[in-house]
Amino acid sequence: MTQEPGPFFRIAVPVSTALLRQIIAQLDTRINLKKLKDNTRLRDAGADSLDLFNFILAIEERCGIVIPSEDVGQVNTLDGMARYLNEKLS
Repeated sequence: MTQEPGPFFRIAVPVSTALLRQIIAQLDTRINLKKLKDNTRLRDAGADSLDLFNFILAIEERCGIVIPSEDVGQVNTLDGMARYLNEKLS
């Protein structure tokens, strides 16, 4: 029996900010994608703690990695997340 793919997709390197936007769009968050530029802090685009947690969790699930809590500060923008993931996944 073949399992249907989930609503999300696996991330491949290189990770782009456009790809990260797609992930955010699939989550139920307060993040305003119209306000979210590549270097805008996610909190400045409306993200609360739960939104950030769900975004990090979605990334971890798709990449098969764990982002340590001490690294979360590096990934508070789309640019930062893309750089971090490209470094960790390469």
